[in-house]
Amino acid sequence: MKKWIFSLTFIIPIMLILSSCITKAPIVNMPEIVKKAADLTITLKPLSYDTLKDRHGSNLEDYKNPFIDFPGQIPQRRIVVFETTFTTEVSTIDVFIREIQLNIGGKFGKIGKAASAEYLSNLWLGYVDDTPYEAKLPRKAHDYMLPRKFTIKPGEPVSGYLVFAERYPKEGGEGFLSIPVTADNGDRGTIEIEMFFSEHGLDTEKPESNTGMFSEEAVE
Repeated sequence: MKKWIFSLTFIIPIMLILSSCITKAPIVNMPEIVKKAADLTITLKPLSYDTLKDRHGSNLEDYKNPFIDFPGQIPQRRIVVFETTFTTEVSTIDVFIREIQLNIGGKFGKIGKAASAEYLSNLWLGYVDDTPYEAKLPRKAHDYMLPRKFTIKPGEPVSGYLVFAERYPKEGGEGFLSIPVTADNGDRGTIEIEMFFSEHGLDTEKPESNTGMFSEEAVE
């Protein structure tokens, strides 16, 4: 009996490591989404697993890419990344990263808040402690991700990764992104963008729209 218990203590961690390959996130079925609401323009480029691996490296030897292959299985998380740019023509607009939300899978799917660089780094702490990546991984997250709070001014675009790390369904489904914003005159509204996710990002494109008080329809 002791021999079997001893063996299982090694088998279980190996199984958890191998199972990390199923944490690939679904991807949007469009190469780029551009939305203009009033004088604010948001450009979203979904980044695939392979693109993120090519840019930031593989995690096969050690953990060094914070944007793929999150090893934690309880709860399991899939990391969704958009390369994002915000620009304005007239207004000055504030955005708080943790107010941004993404739902994947519709009513029975999963909704989650955008991750700050600190939040994503903390998720990885238990897996990179006492390794060369204990300092490098958080630094990479800070270098590429949008800051916790940022201000978009005319002629001063803000760019960076918009990242979500939640228990999203790998098969994808209907997606709904909401981005609350506050203008310099005190007006507050939400950009709402519909999209569609699939495992490979190759399905037929579904129509997406922009709604909310900052939508094109709301502008007189």
